[in-house]
Amino acid sequence: MQLFISLDQQITKFIINIFPHNPFFDGFFSFFSLIGASIWIWLIIIAIIIFFEEKKDKFFFLYFLISFLATSLLVNYALKSYFPRQRPYLKYNLEQSSCPKSSSFPSGHSAVAFASAYLLAVFDKKRGIYYYVFAILVALSRIYLNCHFFFDTVGGGIIGMIISFLILKLVVLPNQSKK
Repeated sequence: MQLFISLDQQITKFIINIFPHNPFFDGFFSFFSLIGASIWIWLIIIAIIIFFEEKKDKFFFLYFLISFLATSLLVNYALKSYFPRQRPYLKYNLEQSSCPKSSSFPSGHSAVAFASAYLLAVFDKKRGIYYYVFAILVALSRIYLNCHFFFDTVGGGIIGMIISFLILKLVVLPNQSKK
């Protein structure tokens, strides 16, 4: 376990050191961190998809809301209380005002971003890569800001994608087989 934690901390420090801490990157990553877990940015993306796509699923918006809310509730209220991991800025006594003091694992921002990206990519395969790039930037922002360790964001991302996958399997596919 100590090897895993050490590897996690080394990868985290490597990622933090890749990007210089200056006003440009501070603003860039703060932007992605701020909007990454916000339902509003994802709703804007969905509105654009619904407007431009020819093939429309009447319940797509409902699937998204279920996935977004289930991911947010499960990660932020159930899993974070089960895994009491200290955030990097607290562990290393770094000055930080934008990160909460709650548990670091799993990253709620990453979970919601990857849950959303997965669901959007399933329904909009042409632009799927862009949704994942956006989710990766959200996860990187949380590391850059010292809010999460690397494996917090990876764990959150995996959890988010699993939740969206399960929602699609349990809700969407059974309904499509009845058509």
